[in-house]
Amino acid sequence: MSKFAEDIARYKSKGSYGKQLWLNPAVWAIGVYRFGNWLHMDKPNVLIRLPLKVVFFFANFFCELVMEMHIDALATIGPGFYIAHIGGVHINPAAVLGKNCDVAHRVTIGASAMGRQGVPVLGDEVYVGTGATLIGKIKIGSGAKIAANTLVITNVPEGATVMGVPGRIIMRPPKPATTPAPAVEKPVVEKMDA
Repeated sequence: MSKFAEDIARYKSKGSYGKQLWLNPAVWAIGVYRFGNWLHMDKPNVLIRLPLKVVFFFANFFCELVMEMHIDALATIGPGFYIAHIGGVHINPAAVLGKNCDVAHRVTIGASAMGRQGVPVLGDEVYVGTGATLIGKIKIGSGAKIAANTLVITNVPEGATVMGVPGRIIMRPPKPATTPAPAVEKPVVEKMDA
């Protein structure tokens, strides 16, 4: 549950405190996901696990029915996960998200219906805008930004910004400035007369 503490810290870093933080349905959805993920991955003692699975079932059902949020407990999501607004978020059980990812509402991260196997793998600090759909076996590089209402079906390099249907790279990260190596002077060798 230390990842949930990092999720909360991320919300606090964006200005959410007190009631605003703890009454935020997106925080509830992340908490339910972290709880379910802990149950599936750590597998506590069966006497504890069975009643907790019942609690998780109803909490998850509430998230899906009322908040329209389906973050599958089997998905792998790094610490510092941030959902800006509730509603319409669907994350596939096999999806992988790195640390400090931002997801807006009406986002789907899942499998392709076109027969291509696999689901997206997102790097660290990826931003996914409102209404974006990421499907199929693709890799989204760290620091990438997916614009609102974008359909991503191909790999996205690190730091790139993608927009459109289908998504196209509209901006690449600036290349680091390289300084030329200083010129090395060749030593002058004097010939000595014999």
